[in-house]
Amino acid sequence: MTDSLADTGVRGGAPGGQARTIAVHHDWKALEPDWRKLEEDGHATVFQTYDWASAWYANTSKHGLAKPLIVTVADAGGIVWILPLCRHRWKGMNFISLADLGVSDYGGVVMARDDRISSAEVPGVMSDILRALPRCDMVHFQKLQQQIEGKPNPLLQVGHVVAMRESCYGIDVRRPWGELSKEIMQSRLRSTIRQQKKKIAAIGPISLEHVSDPQSIGSAMDALFKMRRGRFERIGRPDTPEVWRSFYSDVARNPERTLDVCVTTMRVADTPVAVSFGLTRGKAYHSVMPTFAAEEWEAYRPGMLMFDAMLEEYGPRMGFEGYFDFTIGDEPYKQRFGAIGQPLMECMSPRSLKGALAFLYWRAKAARRHRPTKGAEGNE
Repeated sequence: MTDSLADTGVRGGAPGGQARTIAVHHDWKALEPDWRKLEEDGHATVFQTYDWASAWYANTSKHGLAKPLIVTVADAGGIVWILPLCRHRWKGMNFISLADLGVSDYGGVVMARDDRISSAEVPGVMSDILRALPRCDMVHFQKLQQQIEGKPNPLLQVGHVVAMRESCYGIDVRRPWGELSKEIMQSRLRSTIRQQKKKIAAIGPISLEHVSDPQSIGSAMDALFKMRRGRFERIGRPDTPEVWRSFYSDVARNPERTLDVCVTTMRVADTPVAVSFGLTRGKAYHSVMPTFAAEEWEAYRPGMLMFDAMLEEYGPRMGFEGYFDFTIGDEPYKQRFGAIGQPLMECMSPRSLKGALAFLYWRAKAARRHRPTKGAEGNE
């Protein structure tokens, strides 16, 4: 890393007396080679990979939603951490947060496989990162899992940490879905899926199509957004804003991406009735943006049928070592499928008087949210 890439930096000590440099960057493109190498060999969520983050920065910058801030932590051996952040305004305050604004389902740090920052050093390094950041009212990190591909999430060492309202859900697919579903899926849902399959058989066969090629994925993305728009109109929800439609399309259509992006479409005969925008890293598939056809198809539960068919295919494709991640959200269908919930954490660190007042309000709300109800003390 060269100092010309960084606007601000903090130098600290590393084991063996080596210097460690923490730098804040605004140009994500200049970091691409180091970023790709770090994520390829190291630990990361799909939402902090370069392909995802670079499209996010390009679209939010274009629409004036946020300004990029990328933190690197390096020693004599090179960059060991990359933390994709942004600066934006919300409710009259200047925030520094993860590159998210509602579309990145998990938050974390891209960490080298040979992570030369020991667990004992993490709190100090996170404090140095906060000191290197520009002025703001609040640093706010959300959607933090406890671990990132087996490594503790360093962001849990920042500020006051509490559980979010929403959890994330997933299924370890270690056996054929026909066997596994009998044990973990709600029996009523299994019965509903069998009944709807029989009804649809009178219309046409069910099939799944998976499109990953950047040159041919465009039509599948168009179908996804069209179906999503129809679904939202039916429930009175506004359409996906242009900035995010452009963002998802840029991620999918990038001819140079290494991120595994796949649009899965379920059809009845030739008619598409459900779609999932999915990301895969290693053995984990993430269903990021599922949707289904409304009106005459809604009664057939096409979304449930699609997930059931995808889970049936997923096990053999991953050698029964995969994780099917429904990601963030407490929608009832996830638990009905037998997915296990895991808490997601968030933390705040106020950086101004205005931020401190907001922080006190936030802490009070969080305390009320997690206060045990009357009679529940014995279950704590």
